[in-house]
Amino acid sequence: MSATIIDTPRVQSGVPGLDEVLMGGLPRGALMLIEGPPGSGKTTIALQFLLQAVRQGEASLLVSNAEAPAQLTSIAASHGWRLDGIHTTYFTQEAAEGADESLDYTLFPEAEIEVGETLQHLFSEVERLRPTLLVLDTISSLRILAPTPAFHRRQLKRIRDFMATRACTTIFLDEASLSEKDLRSQTLADGVIELQKVDYNFGADRRRLRVRKLRGCRYLSGAHDFAITTGGLIVYPRLVAQSYASLASAAPLQSGIPEINALTGGGLPSGSSTLIVGPAGAGKSTIATLYAMAAAARDENVSILLFDESVETYTARSEGLGLDVSSARERVRINHLDPAELSTGQIAQLLVQQVEEDAVKVVVIDTLNGYLQSAMEEPAVLLHIRELVSYLSRRQVVTLLTLTEHGIFGPALTAPIDLSFLADNVVLLRYFESEGTIGKALSVVKKRSGKHEQTIREFILQPGSIQVSQPLANFTEVLTGTPIFSGAAGRKGA
Repeated sequence: MSATIIDTPRVQSGVPGLDEVLMGGLPRGALMLIEGPPGSGKTTIALQFLLQAVRQGEASLLVSNAEAPAQLTSIAASHGWRLDGIHTTYFTQEAAEGADESLDYTLFPEAEIEVGETLQHLFSEVERLRPTLLVLDTISSLRILAPTPAFHRRQLKRIRDFMATRACTTIFLDEASLSEKDLRSQTLADGVIELQKVDYNFGADRRRLRVRKLRGCRYLSGAHDFAITTGGLIVYPRLVAQSYASLASAAPLQSGIPEINALTGGGLPSGSSTLIVGPAGAGKSTIATLYAMAAAARDENVSILLFDESVETYTARSEGLGLDVSSARERVRINHLDPAELSTGQIAQLLVQQVEEDAVKVVVIDTLNGYLQSAMEEPAVLLHIRELVSYLSRRQVVTLLTLTEHGIFGPALTAPIDLSFLADNVVLLRYFESEGTIGKALSVVKKRSGKHEQTIREFILQPGSIQVSQPLANFTEVLTGTPIFSGAAGRKGA
């Protein structure tokens, strides 16, 4: 962020999420540089700026040489937009070919004409139209016409100085790649926004926005995910937990099964995060669903994010155990998310929206393995999860994270990533063999605040019912998967 902060008037960008990143919108009268490679969304975001100006009853001017009129119309139509009200100017006859006669547009001289004369035509158009927003798409055309880099910089400075005297917000678009940045343009600009396109080995490409500079203004630094949808760019601001106030704590959340409540020492504290760890099929999702249904029973809203199974499969499996999630749909919302198509920023923004707007008090992420797939190529995935858990804690949301371990039996079970240090509570599930049958062992191995039971109980899932035994006092080494029997025949409490 800038060291000296000036109370600069702002202009709404018209791009969802961007004003939050800019902490108020585009600085009025400033020169902004939007950089990015081809296909990164520069023209789309510029059209959103222009359309927002039209909605506010302000004159706007688009100077284009990057897109032909037919292309601009096609881009706009793909988002359901019309360019009515946007004055359009083209540098060359070639660019102007096919322009819609109903649109207000002007033709600049051929590119061979001296740059100074080209700029004079631009200034004349500005004087005629008196726009409050001007977009130049792109400045690479002026770079090509300029005989030297120093000459190019002087021409950009001429535009900047002229527009500043007209109190017109000016947007330069530049196609310079990350390895071909024009630092001279960045120096001239009051603000620099960089659009990045990150190629993944599988699934949708990831897009990120960074504010590199915003002279004299506060902004949210760092990388922010964004998506290009029908309707334009949507920016998902980086989650900063500390920017949200801490709410007062509520009563602990109990599971609805007394034996599980005993294991957890009376329930899960509000604002706490619980990691439910175990092999596939051990009952992790079932335990999370128990808490979700208990929250719904006390009229709290619940969000369940499924990454591995469909909503239909999850619902059928839960109801087969006697958990009627269908009847609780008014309180329990279940979403299936595809980790190959969504970024971590999109997922975080979904949860923030549900918590802030819909008063969600319990969040279930099932499974964390699937959630991690959306960030498998991101180096800071642990920091992202930590920030998300911290945010939910400040808003007093009970968070349940299921994590599937590799393997089925034995002491060599391993989790794909160690997140136990992030969780306030850790619930452990294990398979064990006894008397020719397979059982499920349930225990609580960590509770950050308060006491919890130190015993191991059997977790019994049967059609239409969920039961938890008394502590398995007749066995030792249960968690290894090969317990040693030390009492009378039969499992105590089983």
